Amino acid sequence: MTATYLAFAAAVALLIASPGPVVALVIADARRSWPLWTILGGVLSAQVLMIGALLMIYLALDLDPVILNWGQILGGLYLIWLGADGLCGGAEETRTVQRTERNYFWRAMAVGLSNPKDILFFLAFLPGFILPTQPFGTQALALIIIWCVIDLSILLAYSLLSRHIATYGSVQRLLDLLPSVFLLGLGLISCLLGVSRMLD
Repeated sequence: MTATYLAFAAAVALLIASPGPVVALVIADARRSWPLWTILGGVLSAQVLMIGALLMIYLALDLDPVILNWGQILGGLYLIWLGADGLCGGAEETRTVQRTERNYFWRAMAVGLSNPKDILFFLAFLPGFILPTQPFGTQALALIIIWCVIDLSILLAYSLLSRHIATYGSVQRLLDLLPSVFLLGLGLISCLLGVSRMLD
């Protein structure tokens, strides 16, 4: 059982370390202040999707692909809006309305939940680490805790790295633009994938 959890932890670390929309938000927000609420929103959104997938595995439920495709398109549009807002809206600190901690949290939650296809990823990924001979509830709780700890650790590491790099003036402009460009690109890809699956 320990070997299974270690393998799961290693796989999760590699997956989460790959930059995604939540990582882009953390990097962008870390330049201005400590992005605790962005990190918490991102971690909680992953937990919600993971718990949903574990319940579906336990209950042996299937999701209608059409619902997921529409969810992917709408999520992609949200990411496009966030990216375009970051590119066209100017520096956040110069805006008259400042974001509150709650805004950062819910924005990260929305970004994390913006692609319901992640549930399919969890449905494909998690069963390989669940042993049928062991109690499901205990294993599910262990997998959730492992994911949460690693997710939190990696997002904290990204924020520390971003804050350190942001002290170099030449990199500051790149860090201003890169997360927004990344969100815009992810949104476009998400929309295109969703539309192409709807047309198949």
